Amino acid sequence: MASGTYGIEMSDADVAEFLTRQGHGVLSFGGEVPYGLPVSFGYDVLENRCIFQLVFHEGSEKQARLDDSPYVSLVSYEWNGPGDWRSVVITGTLAPIEDTAPAALDASEVFAEYASVAGLSVFDRPSNELNPEWYELTIDELNGRHSPTSDSDPAE
Repeated sequence: MASGTYGIEMSDADVAEFLTRQGHGVLSFGGEVPYGLPVSFGYDVLENRCIFQLVFHEGSEKQARLDDSPYVSLVSYEWNGPGDWRSVVITGTLAPIEDTAPAALDASEVFAEYASVAGLSVFDRPSNELNPEWYELTIDELNGRHSPTSDSDPAE
């Protein structure tokens, strides 16, 4: 593992364990003014992808950003103190999963098992105005790092 000024690179196994355990992060969209929001996700180890149930409504900023570009980044991190932290940064393409496709059932199972679900109460609208949709993040790049003094096994 390489070390540097920004911590120590995590192994592929440590990254996978961290993402399946964490289940939430910040999803960021590009543009003239970047847009980031907290999200729940499920990491699918077998397919190396992240699953989201994104909720849209009329005038949704998320929908407008996705219409402009499907390229996003996801940051998931854990901070227990200056000497005990982990983070994973993912970049890739966000694409819808058709509700009628068998892949939607697979996506819902991954999300149900690994996501830190927030619920619809975070929205300031009645639930009948909200449109949840399944999305997958196809990973182009993934980088995980941890503090030099943190435990080698993040689950402990």
